[in-house]
Amino acid sequence: MKYIKYFETLEEYETWINVEENAREVYENEEKICVDGVILSHTNDEAIADDI
Repeated sequence: MKYIKYFETLEEYETWINVEENAREVYENEEKICVDGVILSHTNDEAIADDI
């Protein structure tokens, strides 16, 4: 399932993503995250990850 989580600040996002369970959930679900109006898209797709 893909969904969006919202964070007001980068610091709030960093605190949340540094928790291992949260990072794993985002990675496995390819969840989108909005941080201060910017949408971040995390993926576990190796083809995309190789291009970065």
